[in-house]
Amino acid sequence: MRNMTNPLAHPWTLSFLDPADGSPRSIPAQVPGNVLGDLFRAGLIPDPYWGSNSVALRPYEFVDWEYRTTFAAPQLQPRERLQAVFEGIDTVADVFVNGTCIGHAENMVIAHRFDIDAALLKADGNELVVKIRSSANAARAYRVPPASVATCDYNTEGLFLRRPMHTYGWDIAPRLVGAGLWRPACIETVKPERWTDLYLTTTHATPKSSRLLLRWNFASDRPTLMGYEGRLTMECRGHKYERRFPIYFTSGGFSFELPQAHLWYPLGSGEQNLYDVRLELIHDGQVVDTRTWRTGVRTIELRRTEILDAERKGEFVFIVNGRRIFIKGSNWVPSNAIHGEAPERIRQNLELFIDLGCNMVRCWGGSVYEDREFYDFCDEHGLLVWQDFMFACEVPPQDEEFLARVRREAEAVVCRLRNHPSLAIWSGDNECDELFFYPPFRKHPPSVNRITREVLPQVVFRFDPNRDYLPSSPYLSDAVHRLQDRTRAPEQHLWGFRDSWKDRFYKENQAIFASEMGYHGMTNVESIRRFIPEEEINDRHGAAWTCHASQPFGVLNGPYSYRNTLMENQSRNFWGYLAEDLEEFMKCSQIAQAEAMKYFIEIFRARKWDKTGIIWWNVIDCWPQFSDAVVDYYYVRKLAYYYIKQAQQPLSLIVSDPADWHCQLTAVNDRTSPASGGFKVTDLVTGETFAEGEYEVSAESASHVGAFRVSRGDHRMLLIEWNDNGTRSCNHYLLGSPPFKLGQYLDWLGRLDARLYHAMGRHEWKTV
Repeated sequence: MRNMTNPLAHPWTLSFLDPADGSPRSIPAQVPGNVLGDLFRAGLIPDPYWGSNSVALRPYEFVDWEYRTTFAAPQLQPRERLQAVFEGIDTVADVFVNGTCIGHAENMVIAHRFDIDAALLKADGNELVVKIRSSANAARAYRVPPASVATCDYNTEGLFLRRPMHTYGWDIAPRLVGAGLWRPACIETVKPERWTDLYLTTTHATPKSSRLLLRWNFASDRPTLMGYEGRLTMECRGHKYERRFPIYFTSGGFSFELPQAHLWYPLGSGEQNLYDVRLELIHDGQVVDTRTWRTGVRTIELRRTEILDAERKGEFVFIVNGRRIFIKGSNWVPSNAIHGEAPERIRQNLELFIDLGCNMVRCWGGSVYEDREFYDFCDEHGLLVWQDFMFACEVPPQDEEFLARVRREAEAVVCRLRNHPSLAIWSGDNECDELFFYPPFRKHPPSVNRITREVLPQVVFRFDPNRDYLPSSPYLSDAVHRLQDRTRAPEQHLWGFRDSWKDRFYKENQAIFASEMGYHGMTNVESIRRFIPEEEINDRHGAAWTCHASQPFGVLNGPYSYRNTLMENQSRNFWGYLAEDLEEFMKCSQIAQAEAMKYFIEIFRARKWDKTGIIWWNVIDCWPQFSDAVVDYYYVRKLAYYYIKQAQQPLSLIVSDPADWHCQLTAVNDRTSPASGGFKVTDLVTGETFAEGEYEVSAESASHVGAFRVSRGDHRMLLIEWNDNGTRSCNHYLLGSPPFKLGQYLDWLGRLDARLYHAMGRHEWKTV
């Protein structure tokens, strides 16, 4: 098939007025890219990620930018036309071809297409100019009413502009309000006859027989619609389905049986079988357009209740092909705080999810909708996608103009992503319902938010009716709101005060499903030296450390400046003292984080099906910082990475905390076949045996194996070993209550590395 796209690959230039002296500047531009990246490459600004440099970039927020390039007009066939296509423009922009405006954009998170009048074009050397207005200045045009708020004052300017909230400053990202053509741009030839909308979904799936539904729309400029037909071909691992069908109108569809289909399952629950789909539009025997993509034959359902009942019973469980799936996942934040730069990080970051044994990735609502490559990877590797719409920690505007803007955005996003088999659920936002538990919104139920209760569910119903929609995460129904008790929601974000990782808030939580839960762990010292100046390296509450907490504007006592103190307090709680030496503090902090994250995952897994999943926070940072991430921006793994990987192994034996002088031992099996064998629980150092015997656990279930006597006052590291089809597998359990002794724990850690993990030699700091 003829390539219909012409990438805008000519060199681009970026022009602007220097905010320092008002003088005009023109520098090379990278597309896709970001103005901040271009300024840094041109030597006009320092590294935004070094020290407190991000604070000094505020003057650039008020600059207008002009991108310029040239292109050759492709040779058009009769009835064809041209469009300029921009996959991502940040954010408010006008586009010109040879001096004539062809379109306007004011949404960063969706693509834009603009028709090019053939009369504007030259044979060669056509000039394309994109004038991007300062987002900070564009936001001034909106009058923000009292009923529209963001969590922090410095996010307020993002309420009306459709660009990521995190770019204005967030606890996981710096304030870097840039601009740019952050995704690819091209000149596209538009054919007169072409598919415009294609929807293929599975409505029933069993190993014996599955049923799919195909719906289509196509465009035609012919005076009649006579002579059209279509041909659908699907093929996977030798299994082929082909159907030729008549077409009577520009829209239509049919359902069809696919016997003996190869089904798609999430990672750990089966194969990720993908069908190559080919849909041809045929007129009078000639193929006039073809679309190809890959799909998986599967059904996904979120079975949930609105509220936990008085006995704290309810439901929140994902069902794939009729089977319950226990979720082990993590939250996805931007791969890079500066959008458009380093796109290779997306795949590298997703590979960490697979290595950790995750089966779900939650695309958090303060970011962007990712590229096709992101979802293709998830399709291929069995990562279910929980997709938030892009609203986070805000009560968004409710006026009709804004609602219409959101509706257009949602329609574009849903139609772009709906054919990916990994896409499990649409979620209206991140933590917006929670604002209705605080003044002045406490008087009103969360359902007054027309975006999540009206606009978005209507769009999902219209364009993706076979996929479930959750109004918010966590979703706090009006029934929950009436009780003013967020713990009655089946799905929760479990943050609490984050003091002890074994606090009652965590240990006794009654959430069926946790979609956020995390604990701080300090970045490795060698990584810290890559973003904190040497003269500030030991000043944990100084400007650079606070900036990378991430507190914007250089404010030392702002809403996020508490995070480094929190990291210290969590470490102090674990050890009974606060280490002054940086290397020692790093070890103290990372050990506390590792034990906490392992504990969080295991308290959910040990109660499998009473609890149905945990999506912890988070895998990797989007810039160099101090955070809950278990991998830093430079891909250096913290200790928690190895503990989580062990905690998420498909078959695990888990020790619970002591009660009535005893610890319970639970076998948890996420596999599709039963498991059995011998086990032994010993003291890691002395070899003393606490328990020994046989375990047996059914497929996709958890079983109590036994109990053994302990003393809460002891400080011990227990080694749990079991036979798994002839292979020795292990886990560990930390017995006792804080404070622990660092020297003793480091001895345990060295033994664990030799006996259990076998990978921590790559760790940045040595344990023995």
